[in-house]
Amino acid sequence: MIVLLEEQESWSLMMLVSAVAIDNADISFEGKEAIRRWRSDHQEGSPELEALTEALNGRLNAAIDEKLMRRVKSKGRYETVRR
Repeated sequence: MIVLLEEQESWSLMMLVSAVAIDNADISFEGKEAIRRWRSDHQEGSPELEALTEALNGRLNAAIDEKLMRRVKSKGRYETVRR
């Protein structure tokens, strides 16, 4: 299974997570301001958001690969492996 988020989807995810952190987490005012600054640096269409999207896709797919078993053909036989 492969998951590929588009930039708009990763932006939505980032906005949701950062809003929950700002509103519900027990963090200092300075921490909340740092999250707001980070969020403003990752606007739609920015190179920062593109890099974030690539990082999210890589980590999501790595996590999925760790959990799922696959059928792989090796030396003419199929084996079930975890990658």
